[in-house]
Amino acid sequence: MGTSKIYTKGQVTIPRAVREAAGLAIGDPVIVEAREGEVVVRRPRGVLEFDPPERGGRDPLPWPDALRAARAERTGRRTPPAKR
Repeated sequence: MGTSKIYTKGQVTIPRAVREAAGLAIGDPVIVEAREGEVVVRRPRGVLEFDPPERGGRDPLPWPDALRAARAERTGRRTPPAKR
């Protein structure tokens, strides 16, 4: 266990002892969740772990639509910015 603080851009440093105990290295992906008054940082469990987009209070997206949304989001992160 260790302590940390939240900086102006919402960034938090995970203490070295915690990183080493969890086997985390620079560049490793992590999931950050809010659970019952706690903040949990953990490793992703699978390739398709993501939060599907909200649909304005209606039922959750059907799986094919959620999968399409996840792929579009992933593609958007890979696409380099346009040159000016």
